Amino acid sequence: MSEPFTSTLNRYYRSIRSSPWRMLLALVVLLILAALVVLAVRQIALQNRSLALLNWLNLLLIPLLLVAAALWLTNSWRRTQLDVARVRDERAMVEGYFDRLTDLLLNKNLRQSSSDDEAARTARAHTLTVLRNLNAGGRGQVVRFLYESALLSAGEPIVDLQSADLSGMNLSGVQLAAINLRNVDLSGARLANIEIPASDLRETRLDDAELMGADLSESYLRGASLNNALLSEANLRDAILTKAKFIEADLRHADLTDANLSGADLTRADLSGANLKGAKLNGAILAGAILDGADVSLANLSKANLSGATAAGANFSGANLAGATLAGAKMNGAVLGGAILSEADLSDVELRDANLNLANMRGATLNQAILAGANLRDAIMGRVSLSGADLTGADLSRANLSIANLSRAILNRANLEEAGLSGADLRAAQLRGTILRGAILRGAILGDADLSRADLTKANLRWANLNNANLSGADLTEVDLTDAEVTPQALAKARSVSKVDRPDTTHIEAPPAVVVPSQSGPLPNPQTPTYKRPSTGRISAPENPAKEEKSAKKF
Repeated sequence: MSEPFTSTLNRYYRSIRSSPWRMLLALVVLLILAALVVLAVRQIALQNRSLALLNWLNLLLIPLLLVAAALWLTNSWRRTQLDVARVRDERAMVEGYFDRLTDLLLNKNLRQSSSDDEAARTARAHTLTVLRNLNAGGRGQVVRFLYESALLSAGEPIVDLQSADLSGMNLSGVQLAAINLRNVDLSGARLANIEIPASDLRETRLDDAELMGADLSESYLRGASLNNALLSEANLRDAILTKAKFIEADLRHADLTDANLSGADLTRADLSGANLKGAKLNGAILAGAILDGADVSLANLSKANLSGATAAGANFSGANLAGATLAGAKMNGAVLGGAILSEADLSDVELRDANLNLANMRGATLNQAILAGANLRDAIMGRVSLSGADLTGADLSRANLSIANLSRAILNRANLEEAGLSGADLRAAQLRGTILRGAILRGAILGDADLSRADLTKANLRWANLNNANLSGADLTEVDLTDAEVTPQALAKARSVSKVDRPDTTHIEAPPAVVVPSQSGPLPNPQTPTYKRPSTGRISAPENPAKEEKSAKKF
């Protein structure tokens, strides 16, 4: 039997044998407490001048306390004897187990056996029986004995411990590289700073286990259960954690670089400061998770669920979040530069002062999102939905927002210089003091929008709808308003109106002839009117006067 385990048993046995002195001390303490109680009650009886009560106390209270103390001491002594007997039984059991396994190793060539051999089956049955009857310390010693005897290798263990009960086992600080503990019960185990890299822990139950600082790098933990486990500063680099459960687990500052967490459940897990760079989290559940300050750069989070997650200051640069759900997430100050967020759900998300430079958000939903002060420069946001979103002071310069839904969005003092907003819906949007210099707003809908004091210098507003838009104090210098729907009254309130290219319809070609319903044959293709912007603001002369005269006579 191993020396550490024997010394532990001896120390525990000696401590139990010395317990009578402890019981004597407890008896003295009880007598002192009884005396204090009697004196207190006696004082009360004297104050009430009740001699009969005082006599009853003298006759009954002290004997009752002594009887109670005797019963308690007897019970304690009985429990102590039972503990001594249990320790002796466990000691004998462990010694017998070690002797039996040693015999199988020396005489039955157990180390060279396969898992189907008689010797291996005997060793497994004997091991499982012993483990069920040992305490946490004894279980740890059995596991160490099997590992040091090369019977628990990660590849093909000779003694397979599947379904073994190792709950509460204490192996803190032990080195057990490439061990096989597949499908065992390690719930509540104390494994702080344990080193078990490249180990097989598939479907292992590690709920409530202590794994602070543990080395689990390159280990196989597919389907493992680590709910409420303590994994702060644990090393899980390149570990396979597919479909593992980390519900409410503590993973603060854990290293999960390049780990495979596909389909893993990290609901309400604490990943503050964790390193998830390059990790595979596609389809993972991170609802309510804490990712403050975490490094999730280049990670694959496609179709992951991060609803309600907190990721203040987290680094998501280059991460793939396509189709992910981030509704209600709080990601203020997060870095998402170059991230892929296409078709993602970011409704009600908080991204104050976040960096989304060059991010791909095509088709994403950001309704009611808060992006105040965010950096969205050069972002790809075609068909994005930002209805009711708050983009106050955001930088959207050169962003592609074609056919975007920005109705009722708040864009006050935002920078949309040279942004592409062709066909964008900006109905009732707030654009007070917004910079729209050189922006492309062809066919944009700006009905009821507030553009007061906005800078629209050299903006392209061809075919734009500006009905009921507020242009008070807006700078319309060199704006192209060809065929835009805007009233002279609205333009009169803008600045630099004299330089505005006003809408001109005199050069528009006549509409196509109407086909009589009774006429047989297919309908002709619709003729799209063509527009030509005049170069000097005046109507240009017709290129073919004869043709123009003939057309006029026809009508």
